[in-house]
Amino acid sequence: MVRAALTRRSRGAALVLAMLIAALAAVVAVAVAAEQQRWFADVASRRDQVQAQALALAGVQWSRQIMQDDARNGSIDHLGEPWAYPLPRTPLENGSIEGSIEDAQGRLNINNFATNDALGKEERARFARLAASRGVAASSLAAVAVALMPPPTDDAAQKGGASPPAPALPPGLRPVRAAELAAIPGVAARDAAQLLPFVVALPAATPLNINTASPVVLAAALPRLSSDALAALVAGRASKPFVTIADLRSRLPSGTAIPDETSLATSSSYFLVSVRARQGETRAQARALLRRDGREWPIVVWQTLE
Repeated sequence: MVRAALTRRSRGAALVLAMLIAALAAVVAVAVAAEQQRWFADVASRRDQVQAQALALAGVQWSRQIMQDDARNGSIDHLGEPWAYPLPRTPLENGSIEGSIEDAQGRLNINNFATNDALGKEERARFARLAASRGVAASSLAAVAVALMPPPTDDAAQKGGASPPAPALPPGLRPVRAAELAAIPGVAARDAAQLLPFVVALPAATPLNINTASPVVLAAALPRLSSDALAALVAGRASKPFVTIADLRSRLPSGTAIPDETSLATSSSYFLVSVRARQGETRAQARALLRRDGREWPIVVWQTLE
């Protein structure tokens, strides 16, 4: 009987051990399966991220092709051309893509400030008028002046009887992107936000394209126009873009003067590109500044991928 009892106990222990091993195996299997699912999800997410980024970068290349084709069709740049129409969200397999091209010379070029010539003087005056129209604080405007505008010449400083302000940034440290305005000490975040939609930082001195400038920027460039005259000018260029500055002059109200005709143009060389892509649940955005020189393939001045 003792032997039978021991046998039964041994069988019971073996059964319990087998059950424990089975439970442990089940736990391990679940853990392995969960880890595999996480790994598959990570791989799928990374795959979608790479594909979304590739789509966004492809959109920038496509924009370069559009701008090259546009250069072959004429020298005037205006808002009625194909490049100026945004690409609506276009469905793709498991994703989508959308984007837009903007004429960068339809904005005020803050890097024009650094020159002491007529263009620099006029651009600074436009910027001051723009800042006033957007309610930018005088302290923020003064901070931009100290950081970006060139210091006065020795003669000017002597005539003024005052020491020159802090030196402007040297040419090699010109802002690369307009968003850098927000980093200038003394510029309030609210004021920078009011200015950013209307300014740009280009690597060369550029005139303002009167065919693509927004009404806000046009008002800063043509301060003697009434609001009604400005609205009529904007509506007129939509159906008949300006061909020359003389054309602009002929459509202005009688007696309206243009502050500096040499700082205006009807064509552009710099364009801002924004492309947004989605693949699965992953999104990517590419931004770029293109420089178009004649009919050559446009150059990417800078590019970001987020």
